[in-house]
Amino acid sequence: MALRGDKDATKDVDLIVEDEVKAIALRAALIGLGFEVNLQPPLECSALIDAKIMTSPQGMRVDLFVKKVCNKLTLSSGMKARSETVSQYGPISLRMCSREDIFLLKSVTERPRDLDDMAALYRQGLDGKTILQECHEQASYASSNDERIWEAFLLAKVEEMEDRYGLAVPWKKRLERTARSRLALHLMRKELEKGPTTVMDICHVLELSPREVRALVASLEAAGDVIIDRGKRPYTIRLDNMSGNERS
Repeated sequence: MALRGDKDATKDVDLIVEDEVKAIALRAALIGLGFEVNLQPPLECSALIDAKIMTSPQGMRVDLFVKKVCNKLTLSSGMKARSETVSQYGPISLRMCSREDIFLLKSVTERPRDLDDMAALYRQGLDGKTILQECHEQASYASSNDERIWEAFLLAKVEEMEDRYGLAVPWKKRLERTARSRLALHLMRKELEKGPTTVMDICHVLELSPREVRALVASLEAAGDVIIDRGKRPYTIRLDNMSGNERS
């Protein structure tokens, strides 16, 4: 953020590299500059479970991540495409993420100062559509057993930012709708894992209206995730066991 002028100065630098080979080379270069691996990181770094935290005698800190930040968000193709080259050191290119992607990445770190940075970024002007699209794209990088809903993570931080700084985010309503829809889809899949069911049964369990459930079922059917038996009423809905990665 300091490189772009969004804040006056910084004592901490977040670096993301694409693989462990590059991380090892970068750690060696930082050690050559006087940095040391911090084996007792400060309490505020407790959420940085996958970061290599390095500090210099001058008090500078580098949080080095490999591909993912806080074992949550992935350095995606979209993030790389939106980034800007800051410097070139031979074969090494130092690139800076877009404001939108920095905003999103800071929403998952749990460091107290990152909420301040999110507010500063928001005041500079952000494209909410880009942020929401990246949230959606992150799902494609998740493993099959990763059930986290990034829109819900972001919504909690946006609401906290609004309350603390008196801001009003115009795209929060869309974020709320998306988070609610993705959570409902997740809960519906969990219910369908128990066996075939009906629209009214799902309405009762999830406390949703028939209209909402039918819309969710239509979404799952379009994605090929469920099969609907329309041979008799009420229609029976079941998971398609050949969907997703299991489909040949």
